[in-house]
Amino acid sequence: MVAANDIQIKNLYVYFPLEQGYVRAVDGINITFHWGEMTAIIGESGCGKSILGQALLNILQDYVEQRGEIIYQNVDVINNSQAIAQFYGKEFGIVPQNPGEALHPSRKIGKQFNDILAALGQHDADDAIKKSWLHFFGLEAVDRVLQAYPHELSGGMQQRVLCAMSCCGQPKWILADEPTKGLDEQVCSVVYENLLKIKEQGQCGMMIITHDLNLARQVCDSIAVMYSGQIVEAGRQIFTQPLHPYTQAFLASLPENGFQTMAGSAPAPTDKLEGCKFAPRCPYCQQRCLEEIPPVYQVGQTQVRCFRYAQG
Repeated sequence: MVAANDIQIKNLYVYFPLEQGYVRAVDGINITFHWGEMTAIIGESGCGKSILGQALLNILQDYVEQRGEIIYQNVDVINNSQAIAQFYGKEFGIVPQNPGEALHPSRKIGKQFNDILAALGQHDADDAIKKSWLHFFGLEAVDRVLQAYPHELSGGMQQRVLCAMSCCGQPKWILADEPTKGLDEQVCSVVYENLLKIKEQGQCGMMIITHDLNLARQVCDSIAVMYSGQIVEAGRQIFTQPLHPYTQAFLASLPENGFQTMAGSAPAPTDKLEGCKFAPRCPYCQQRCLEEIPPVYQVGQTQVRCFRYAQG
């Protein structure tokens, strides 16, 4: 059952036009993200994870072509997010990749916090609001933090500040795009801690686009696996009971599983395959796989796009 605060994606395609044709960055996605759950979107570089996130937030460039629907609160938000009051901030918050680059270097933290609160309609916000969120994310000496410039804070402190800013409007959804990318181990541990705090609060849904599979394991309730613009598998038992041949090969290639090399390479963005995108690399490939696009099958609590799970 789909609730109003769930995000329902129907037949979503995102095309980038080129002189010689186009790139299908997102190629026919159907999935529902449920409010109150944390979902990781994983897959190799270039598979379309970040483009999917940008489509959800309706921040793709005007020249990008989109087809399909993204339904949230009974509104198709593609090119129509303004129909939902305070779409950014109250409905959707963002945890950006690199805290050092996301914060304005020449403005104090308190000023930047005020900018966000003003955008949410809280022009005369009390310092108590800012301080309570900074405390929530584990910062001490919050008066000093509010008076500091970003470079005067450690990477971990900057990350805590960003999470406080992202959550101060108490958004119903938070999108974190590669929140641990390029960060050292100490700052990564702060990211884990912050995301778990948000999860424990239990008042929002979250999508985490990530290459960090440990983050996905430790923080997320469910996993969506992308390959060449499609979600090929989604469910709660992806790490323990992977069903799609790509997911199985992807997990087998991890260090803890012995670096088992995956055959072949992902298709180029401009390749136009007739059937399953993974068929040229798949050990179970049949003629049907080369000619037909497999639908999504429900196998227990997992959705999987593979003819191996066809009934009958």
